[in-house]
Amino acid sequence: MRRSAGQIVFGVSIALLLGAVAGCSRPAVPQGGNQEPNTGAGVGPVISKRELARMEGYVAELQAAKKVVKSFQGPSGETIDCVDIYSQPALKRPGADKIEVQLAPRNTPPSEKMAAAAPKDNLETTPNQLYLLTGETCPEKTAPMARLTMETLKRFKTLDEFFRKKYIDIQKPFGGGGSGGGTHEYAHAARTVDNWGAESVLNLWSPYVEKSDEFSLSQIWVVRGSGSDRETVEAGWQVYRDLYGDWRSHLFIYFTPDNYGSGGCYNLSCSGFVQINNTVYIGGGFTSYSSVGGDQKIIKLLLYKDGTEGSWWLRYGDTWVGYYPRSLFDSNGLRNHGARIDFGGEIINTQTDGRHTRTDMGSGHWPYEGFGYAAYQRALRYVDTSNYYQRASGLTRSVTNNMCYDLDLHTSTGSWEEYFYFGGSGYNTSCP
Repeated sequence: MRRSAGQIVFGVSIALLLGAVAGCSRPAVPQGGNQEPNTGAGVGPVISKRELARMEGYVAELQAAKKVVKSFQGPSGETIDCVDIYSQPALKRPGADKIEVQLAPRNTPPSEKMAAAAPKDNLETTPNQLYLLTGETCPEKTAPMARLTMETLKRFKTLDEFFRKKYIDIQKPFGGGGSGGGTHEYAHAARTVDNWGAESVLNLWSPYVEKSDEFSLSQIWVVRGSGSDRETVEAGWQVYRDLYGDWRSHLFIYFTPDNYGSGGCYNLSCSGFVQINNTVYIGGGFTSYSSVGGDQKIIKLLLYKDGTEGSWWLRYGDTWVGYYPRSLFDSNGLRNHGARIDFGGEIINTQTDGRHTRTDMGSGHWPYEGFGYAAYQRALRYVDTSNYYQRASGLTRSVTNNMCYDLDLHTSTGSWEEYFYFGGSGYNTSCP
């Protein structure tokens, strides 16, 4: 449809690389709109001097909880700390002294690997993470962690708002479709089933996002609990300028132990996730993205429960990155298993200008446009509570408003198994 998301173009010099801001091309929009995202939108003052002091204290506390072995500048100008895996923030929270650092899941992960390869004419590849172009790496037994600064926190009104998945009116990521919509809008496919995790191959794009305090993402959710007891672990890719400082798509994780209150956080910005790998940069961008009618980029993610008594692990490709300790969750939530798997897209619609946002979901193209145009997730699976992979059949499609964003769910006998195309361009005459 109206927009395309292209690959990042890199210069020869590393200085040009570090100065790059855009992660995708910015197409024309209807008259009266912005050719570029509104970088000023959503950037307002912290609500009070007291809250500012609270933020400053948190930044200092989080940094003090790290044993930094090495630091270097990342591609968005951020500082990347190589943190000793035995001395990281997740191990400094109350009660964390009982956590034993693990280097791999204790149980044997699902031995049957899903068929990640697509037909040769599909032109799928997995790009490198962008930070590797700096030529810097973290030593063994350290983890690359973005240093949280006040420059980031001051884009949010409060520290609690920073911890939440943006805006306090977030709805559960599953439920009925229909024409209504709050700040968070979805196009996704879900199923209620007891599980030890979910896996997907996610088509990687860097879509247009209109406002700096809006985001667009593609992700996996694993959910259990209801009301205030709802808990999730989540992983995928996301464009969110206020959080990352640029307009490109980034690898992200998120968890909530309190129904999207302030108890969880993105990435490694609180004492939640224990990272044990020294190469995967959570919160980092990529060297290239899918292009319309051209090469398609993918990442493969697994959220995996290490048995009933184990932690919730993240696997990126074939690499075990780290885990959310079981102690973060309660028995009504994810402590023992998940109860729902969910796959799809999500955007923020601030309606700042009195209309629906023009933020793209997926690639900005619509599901009916298919491969090379619409974003997709494929080879959708879950791990049952006997530790076997199962195809994620029986998924239920749900969209907030199909005039703004949509999803087409499919099944195949080939390597794509259960899959869907999703996305859309937001604001139009039928999505006002």
